[in-house]
Amino acid sequence: MKTARSLKPINSPDLFQKHLHMYALAASAAGVSMLALASPAEAEIIYKSANTHIGLNQVVSFDLNGDGIVDFNFVDFWRNSTGGDSFGNLSVTYAQSGNAVMGTVGGRYASALRVGVPIGPNGKFSPSGLMAWGFQQTTAPYKARCYGPWKSKANRYLGLKFMISGEAHYGWARLTETCKKGENTALLSGYAYETIPNQAITSGKKKGNLEDEGLTGSESTPQSVPVPTPASLGMLAGGAPALSIWRRQ
Repeated sequence: MKTARSLKPINSPDLFQKHLHMYALAASAAGVSMLALASPAEAEIIYKSANTHIGLNQVVSFDLNGDGIVDFNFVDFWRNSTGGDSFGNLSVTYAQSGNAVMGTVGGRYASALRVGVPIGPNGKFSPSGLMAWGFQQTTAPYKARCYGPWKSKANRYLGLKFMISGEAHYGWARLTETCKKGENTALLSGYAYETIPNQAITSGKKKGNLEDEGLTGSESTPQSVPVPTPASLGMLAGGAPALSIWRRQ
């Protein structure tokens, strides 16, 4: 019958430290492997629904990410005339330094994007842009016309660049524009932005899905509903240059 052998304790401090060091190296190597396999943080899109009308002679302040800071202003200018031509325009302009609108360079026009267009660092942006403009001739032959990239466009997208803590973020706003007798108004029905700085977003994309695929994503009450306010004289001053365009038609 064999007797059980007792295990001898490790009395050498050097040997114990050697085993401990080897274990630490193995654990460290495993940790590095796990970090290497970890996927980077996924982009997160925040979408909010809206139902905000932009009417004649109103300025609608627009807070895209709901932090209490106005990012853009929609300006709907209209000037009635009793003895000549009435005219006006719908435009969008930045409210904070660094914010910009996707469109032609120089701030002349804001693009009316279809669904699926990339909005990001490679896009062309300007601080502001005209969306639509129109005129009424109050004397014979009493004609009325509308012009611009947003004229009578339904569910088009405005590409937006705005700053959060000094870093650029990208987003979109969905609007439907209506032209009636030369007067341009609009309805803001939704907007979204990318939470990761310098990460592009696609127009119409919310929570990873495209609207034209029938996947509407998560909708909720806007954190801050854009508020219409009467237009100031300074903000409405941009309407005058459009008159010369109409007279050349």
